[in-house]
Amino acid sequence: MDAPDNSFDTGYLDGELAAITGLPSRRAHARIAMAEDHDPLYAQGYSDGYLNATAINAATAKDTR
Repeated sequence: MDAPDNSFDTGYLDGELAAITGLPSRRAHARIAMAEDHDPLYAQGYSDGYLNATAINAATAKDTR
C-alpha cells in the first residue's frame, strides 16, 4: 500500500495535538497500533509527535515549578 507523501508529517501533527489535548498514552498507543497496519509512516509520525510534545510539556512544567 502506498502512503501519501506527507503522512509522516500529518501523523506528527496529530500526535502533537493528541498530547497537548491530554490524550492518555494508552489511547495514543492504541491509535498507533491500528495505524501501523494501514500507514506505517503515519504511525511513526504520530508516535514521534506524541512523544515530543509530551517531553516538551514535561520540561515546561518542570521549569515553571
